[in-house]
Amino acid sequence: MNWTTVRTLLIHELRMLARDRRTVILSIVLPIAVMPLMLFGTRYVEQRREKTLAETVYRYAVTGTEADTVRALLAQARGRLFRSSELKEQDDEESLAGFRFEEVRVASPDSSLKSKDIHFYLEAVNGREADARARKADAEKKERARRRRGQSSDSTASEPVRLPGVPVVTIYFQEDRDASQAGLRRMQRLLVLLRGIERDALLRERGFPVEPEQVIAVEPSSVATAGQVTGSWIGRFLTVFLLTLMLSGGSIAAMDSVAGEKERGSLETLLTTAASRAEIVAAKQLTILFIALLITLIQVTNILVYLNLRLIELPKTFIIEAPPVLIVTLLLLFIPVAAVIASALLMLSAYAKSFKEAQMYFFPVYLVSLAPALAAVLPGVSLRSAIAVVPVANVSVAVREVMVGKYDWPMIGVTLLVMAVTAGWMMRVSARMLSMERLITASEADVADLTGGPALFPKHVLRWYGVMWAVIFAVAANIPELATLKRQLFFNEVVIFLGGPALMIWKYRLNVREALALRPVKPLAWLAVLLAIPSGLVTALGVFRLANLFLPVPERLLERFGQEFMPSDIPFWQLLLLLAVLPGICEEIGFRGLLLYGLRRKFRPVRLALVIGAIFGLFHIALFRLIPTAFLGMTLTGIVLLTGSIFPSMFAHAASNALSFWAARQGLSLHTLDWWWYLATAAAFALSFYLLYRVRTPYPDLRA
Repeated sequence: MNWTTVRTLLIHELRMLARDRRTVILSIVLPIAVMPLMLFGTRYVEQRREKTLAETVYRYAVTGTEADTVRALLAQARGRLFRSSELKEQDDEESLAGFRFEEVRVASPDSSLKSKDIHFYLEAVNGREADARARKADAEKKERARRRRGQSSDSTASEPVRLPGVPVVTIYFQEDRDASQAGLRRMQRLLVLLRGIERDALLRERGFPVEPEQVIAVEPSSVATAGQVTGSWIGRFLTVFLLTLMLSGGSIAAMDSVAGEKERGSLETLLTTAASRAEIVAAKQLTILFIALLITLIQVTNILVYLNLRLIELPKTFIIEAPPVLIVTLLLLFIPVAAVIASALLMLSAYAKSFKEAQMYFFPVYLVSLAPALAAVLPGVSLRSAIAVVPVANVSVAVREVMVGKYDWPMIGVTLLVMAVTAGWMMRVSARMLSMERLITASEADVADLTGGPALFPKHVLRWYGVMWAVIFAVAANIPELATLKRQLFFNEVVIFLGGPALMIWKYRLNVREALALRPVKPLAWLAVLLAIPSGLVTALGVFRLANLFLPVPERLLERFGQEFMPSDIPFWQLLLLLAVLPGICEEIGFRGLLLYGLRRKFRPVRLALVIGAIFGLFHIALFRLIPTAFLGMTLTGIVLLTGSIFPSMFAHAASNALSFWAARQGLSLHTLDWWWYLATAAAFALSFYLLYRVRTPYPDLRA
């Protein structure tokens, strides 16, 4: 490679970008202007919000058998708020001095809350009613535990949360209303403070020998410095923040560098010069890298300026310690990240035929790139684990550790090596892409584009699944109406995994039988599939347990996941329908049906199974589920490739899920078996695939 030629091309690319007003405005001017607008706008909105909440007179209602007692207590609290500093001295979290509230007499508190006539209401019940409710709730809890674990109700003991005979006050509020939430917080804080004051007064009246607050003095003392605390907080999100800036800044230059030149017709001219493809790719990557780093530097400088000018209010304990070794280490970690991002953006631009098409591809690439950067947010993940060989995720964890002053130089070296290899590989792939003649012109006149229909589907299939993944990700995070298990499953399975393929079949006029692999299966193949179901499930759990040694998942996270996906208030037959039968049909149609059909000519069989398994794992969102779900996806893909039919994979998917839930209900801990069990099931699993191979009916029209 002639670096003189690369330098000449780099200077030419930078001059062309500087002359392009669109690129200059979007890459430089707009980021500089947007940051202060965002900061001042957010600050103005927050100040207006705080002022509105402070001036609000919170309307509430009181109901229940102890309503008069609560009214008397609140009347006493109102007097304390305005005539005494007793509450103010104890109120160290949120000021209650300006808290104004008034009772509203309503016929139905619940209806009034929903119609926004009141902000919240209190239900006060005496000790006898509270005890009856507690006994009923405890009995229901034991019954749910008995159904879930197959044990007698006496085996589950409930933890006491209140003394018998103690009255209970429940505050009902509307969580989607800001004023209702603020009223709840203030009222709850007020009642807790009043409870403490009354308790202390009662103890004094009964002759308690010392002041109640002096019985045991508890004083927290952190051994971490303020800089380490701040560094821990910044380190979790620094990689995501900088990666966002690199992607947003470099994308403009990347789209214009290749996709834009295709539209203008200047790329073909450049390729006819004496410069080699590798030199052209290197120059373009350096251009994108320069723009991405420039935008990152501008934005970081913006933030530092606003911090120094006190335009951003920070806590007094927010102290950033940045010794020279920290700055140098961060630079060493982020430079290969920028190179990887530049290569990815260049590949995106090379694959697109126009600037508009490149913009459409950017959002899925953006989401996929940010996913590993969130590894630092996961608790219990250390750089001395398998995360060190995961690109971008390793940098995220390394940055978090470096920001708290932990310099694990051997693992930092491994991280740099992995990122350098990844960047070099992506640069090689991007150079190879520019060697493909169909990707260096903006011509739409290839055979598939002219033919349309089924011939065009393989070219567009990954776009469809990128959009489907983005929709699932966005819906899960932003639509609270779909937050329940039933609604979320129905949306994902029926709307996305069933509706998406149906729309693709209609749009591209696909043959349903061929696209979904609706073919008969040899009887002996069914026997092999039956063997693969239990052995594959236990083997997948063994793989997860093995991965957990290097990338540990907190037990509390696993318990919470189990509670969410196996709620005790849903009958077992409904769980089987929702979590076994429905995924077995819909997800198989989506992944082993349309996705496999669309990618069958792009990859060879082994790589095809790996790719579909990885995509299947990514669609399950949770990072800790990626390895076992990807393993399951590869297994099911292998079954379809060897039988040529989707029916065995549907049965295996549904049966595997059902077996997993049944084992959990029976209290069988399949993830804590002895290792020889996993080795034995792995051997049985390999035997099942050997039998499938012996009686195989290969999936038709695969790439050789």
